Amino acid sequence: MAEKILIVGGGIAGMALAIALNRAGTRSEIVEINPNWTAPGLGIALSGPSLPAFNQIGVLDPIVERGFGFSFIELADADGNVTATVDLPRLVGPDYPSALGIMRQELHLVLRQAVTDAGLIARLGITVDVLDQSDGGVDVTFSDGQKERYELVVGADGANSKVRDLIFGEEWRPQYTGQAVWRATIKRPAEVQSRTSYHGPRHKAGYTPVSESDMFIYFVENLPEFVRLPDEQLPVVLNDLLADFGGFIGAARDEISDPDKIAYRPITSLILPSPWYQGRVVLVGDAAHVATPHLASGAGISIEDSIVLAEALQSENSVENGLAAFMKRRFERCRVVVENSFQLGEWEKTPDAPGADPVGVERETVQLMAQPF
Repeated sequence: MAEKILIVGGGIAGMALAIALNRAGTRSEIVEINPNWTAPGLGIALSGPSLPAFNQIGVLDPIVERGFGFSFIELADADGNVTATVDLPRLVGPDYPSALGIMRQELHLVLRQAVTDAGLIARLGITVDVLDQSDGGVDVTFSDGQKERYELVVGADGANSKVRDLIFGEEWRPQYTGQAVWRATIKRPAEVQSRTSYHGPRHKAGYTPVSESDMFIYFVENLPEFVRLPDEQLPVVLNDLLADFGGFIGAARDEISDPDKIAYRPITSLILPSPWYQGRVVLVGDAAHVATPHLASGAGISIEDSIVLAEALQSENSVENGLAAFMKRRFERCRVVVENSFQLGEWEKTPDAPGADPVGVERETVQLMAQPF
């Protein structure tokens, strides 16, 4: 295994990789452009693959404690009448849920604490500017002008990855799918026990519990061109968009009033062709593949990437062989998740399309994710 590894990005994938490498006996350094090292956004749904991955790096218990676990998902009509239930396998055993919702900030704090407890170095407020490869290593020039050489550089810097731009070019960037997603944090009614999707006449909405007290409502909007809105307009616009829905969503509309508890983002998608590395620079997580939120599996496959990379580097006799082994294990699994997530979004835009089978695609992906990674 490489002895000097730089991880660019201190988000979910980057911190998971640092923890996994440390547990394998190799220390790494993290650089994170956010000087405060905080997590943006509101709630996040973590599906089946996330939990075994977190368990493998020893952080599952505090994550479960801070989130809200469930072992099935429901599909409902616009009024909240359940039309189908998909049972989820308990991949970590009967004492743990199959999936969970959690506030992003809470997840970030658990991972950051594990990184800190391991005594790992995190340099904040900087990123990489130049990656110059030669003689089995990478000379890195940082945005603050400092220079250092590493045996391996890992780009875990998200969907807008600077590392991806540097090694593969700016043409490989996530593309807008024609949909936008809204999330709003509200109080959780006691009856809400799982992620539930409402299929309305024009759009899809739903909710995911994230703690004993809170849940987030999400709304997927078909929007050929994404239009940014002033923050003060977000509650009014979201309330109007949710007018088609009854059930818990309809009842919650009056509670949606604080712009700081609303996130409105374009949905993008990307699957970088194999391999996700060039020389001694490799990508993991959203830097290599961006899944739409329809299957709640983007975070899960990102964490899997980090664990598999650490395993491959440890088990193979060279960095080059480790990267090849990593790629062999990851590409097809991630491709299926990204493409199935994208397909669900396409069917939402054209619900009368021949052969549309969203329940079947969800079941197929759940079965795939139940397989060891």
